[in-house]
Amino acid sequence: MAKLNSDEIIKLLDALVGSTEPVGETNYDSQVYENFKTVVDICDWCLDRVLLARQYIGRPEQSMHEIGFNAQGCLQEWEEWISQREKEWEE
Repeated sequence: MAKLNSDEIIKLLDALVGSTEPVGETNYDSQVYENFKTVVDICDWCLDRVLLARQYIGRPEQSMHEIGFNAQGCLQEWEEWISQREKEWEE
């Protein structure tokens, strides 16, 4: 079986999870909230994978070090992205 690429996985998750945008209508938003909790669970799983990969940054094996180094870079980029978004929301 062929693996899906990240774009295909994202499209599949979007279809499986459903909307996460509330509209201010209680019945609709209660389902949106459940969908949102699903997204948070998926994010927790993904973040855990990246954090586990970061532990290899100190390994002498080039392939392991590279995975850890890239994981560290992702975490730094996400931190900067979150900080930037928060600044935008404050404006």
